[in-house]
Parts: sequence; structure tokens; C-alpha cells
Amino acid sequence: MDSGLEPDEAEIAKIMSNLPEFSWLKGADPAEIRHEINTTISDVLREYYFENTRMTNTKWIVKFRRADITEDDGKTAISCARRLGIDIS
Repeated sequence: MDSGLEPDEAEIAKIMSNLPEFSWLKGADPAEIRHEINTTISDVLREYYFENTRMTNTKWIVKFRRADITEDDGKTAISCARRLGIDIS
């Protein structure tokens, strides 16, 4: 990932780029990554968090597993998002 990103942004992009929906992040410029994190990815992480904590059915647990994103990876992405000021809960 580009060095123009904050470390937390780079970590989120690294994790989320394993999903087919976000595979394009690997070659994206920092502004595009930052925009995607603040819009779509934040919503995905919020749904993933709710699915894990409130047992809601949002499909993201299955998608994360299929993309080899572990539960620890998901927690890391959520922690990074929170440090960036994104409200997950």
C-alpha cells in the first residue's frame, strides 16, 4: 500500500483488499483508498461488527471467511477504523 496513507488506513486496505469487492484497493491511490474507507468499508465493518456482536444476518462473516480474513483480521480492521474516528458501533 502507498506510504501516503496513515498506518491504520494502510492496514484496513491490506485486510479488506482480500475481498473481491475491494481487490482494486491494491493499486489505488491514497485519496481513493481513504474515500472508500470512509464510505463503503466503514459500512461493511459496521455490519460485520453487528453480525458478530448482535447476531444479525448481514453475510459479512461468511464473505470474510471465504476471503481468508480471520476473526482477528476483522477485529484489527475495526480497531484501525475506530482509531481513525469512524463510528463502528
